[in-house]
Amino acid sequence: MHTTRRRRGSTAAVLAPMRPASTVASADRTALVLSGGGARAGYQVGVLRALAALHREACGADTPSPFGILCGTSAGAINAAALACRSDRFSAAVEAIAEVWRDFRAGDIYRADALGVARSGAQWLTMMSVGWMLAPWRRPRPRSLLDNTPLAGLLPFWTPLEQLPRMLAQGHLRALAIRADFARDPCGR
Repeated sequence: MHTTRRRRGSTAAVLAPMRPASTVASADRTALVLSGGGARAGYQVGVLRALAALHREACGADTPSPFGILCGTSAGAINAAALACRSDRFSAAVEAIAEVWRDFRAGDIYRADALGVARSGAQWLTMMSVGWMLAPWRRPRPRSLLDNTPLAGLLPFWTPLEQLPRMLAQGHLRALAIRADFARDPCGR
């Protein structure tokens, strides 16, 4: 059995198999917590690469993650989910994450072209200046200043979530807890 919790205005997921505490080895309970903050998630990759090198030295290549519990917030949630989805091979998981971060560009996260930025900016400007007059037509309110549609295309490659049930069932992962907030509209709807 797995548990998932969601709160309004955010995505928060906790996946954990329900097992009696007496059957869980202490290594299963080692947690890694990755903070959010955009570029900080990129810096996490350097630390993860150092940990992977130490792990390879101690345990050999192609061994499972030493972290049975992974937690992350915002950009750290993406790294945590990517590690969780590949927790059967820790070093390979870290290198897959490092490869994505190595080639990262602003256009991979949001539309950085002039037309995309102008369109998003115009939506916000309209909302803030004359949005009250448009209420009868109820146009959708912008959720963020920049259009992050490109990130939605990258996430399935970066975090193959279909692997999570197998990682949990095989005992490579005990729990994954992630959270990312969405921009809320000014009225709290």
